[in-house]
Amino acid sequence: MKILYCITSASWGGAQLHVLELCADQLKRGNEVIFIVGNEGPLLDKVKKLKGLKIIFLPSLVREINPINDMKAIIELRKIIKKESPDIVHLHSSKAGVVGRIAAIGLRKRVKVIFTVHGWAFTDGVSSTLKKHLYRKIEKSVAQFTDLFICVSNYDAKIGKRDGVLNNKSNVVVIHNGSPLPQQNAVNYSIHSPIRLVMIARFSHQKDQKTLINAVAKLPKSDYRLTFVGDGETLNNNKKIVSNLNLNKNIKFVGFKDDVSKELIENDVYILSTHYEGLPISIIEAMSYGLPILATDVGGNSEMVINNINGFLFSSEEQLVDKLNYIIKNKNLIKKWGQESFNIFTREYSLSNCLNKINDAYLELRK
Repeated sequence: MKILYCITSASWGGAQLHVLELCADQLKRGNEVIFIVGNEGPLLDKVKKLKGLKIIFLPSLVREINPINDMKAIIELRKIIKKESPDIVHLHSSKAGVVGRIAAIGLRKRVKVIFTVHGWAFTDGVSSTLKKHLYRKIEKSVAQFTDLFICVSNYDAKIGKRDGVLNNKSNVVVIHNGSPLPQQNAVNYSIHSPIRLVMIARFSHQKDQKTLINAVAKLPKSDYRLTFVGDGETLNNNKKIVSNLNLNKNIKFVGFKDDVSKELIENDVYILSTHYEGLPISIIEAMSYGLPILATDVGGNSEMVINNINGFLFSSEEQLVDKLNYIIKNKNLIKKWGQESFNIFTREYSLSNCLNKINDAYLELRK
């Protein structure tokens, strides 16, 4: 097969990691792979290391809605699809998904178009009502040009149907994201005193680090240490909040990490405080290292986190404080919950399982 992957941004996040893994997997299977991205960043740096991958830089493909750039991107991408004549065009992120499907109009007799939903741009929790309304209308208008929707969570499939983007005629499959199995000695179920908490996410409005900081500020300082991994536009503001709360000795910021295994091995509990999600790979990675999970009850998080089995879901700062206090007072349960996280991971969220299902979807479309 010849597969063309397109994603809007080369910044780093779950969708970018997923695309990198897809490119690497399809190259290993002996297929021809083309990668298109709109800007430079960590993802582009990483795909450049894959041998045999054809990379096309498309600067007109930008995240913001811009009629001139968007039309230019559609025209340029259509030319690329015609020239390369791939068997599969696999689109990731909302903007690339819209631009790519418009670019492929009239070409789908010989090119199959897939859009992976890493969380809808109109999902619950997105703060801008205007943005939600606009993207909902746009998604409805381009849905007919999609041969297959891959939703990374049952939640995304439900939202798509609820809001009328997906219907009975839509070809939809749910394929959970996956993560590689760590080396055996990396999963140690260690418990430290004070308890060690970690959150791995970019600093943005979506990722609500502020709520987590305010929650731990209500705990005795002797009970915990918290590590934030990641960078982004809200990083400095969160550092100021920590400083104002006099928590610099309890909370550390270690920046962006290419490899987060050390942070997952050395900490006890993984936390993801967030306004909205699809199916966060960071939680899957944490489960693969045997960590219990505390996560906001949004998106597909409830498909991975079962209350009092492998962690807790929360819906407010007050609930998060309660769950943290419970874990601190019941440290003996951390190992049990961590083992359950690992069991859930091995059953549902291994990378090989995810990649095999996507490859099967490619083969099914080509029949």
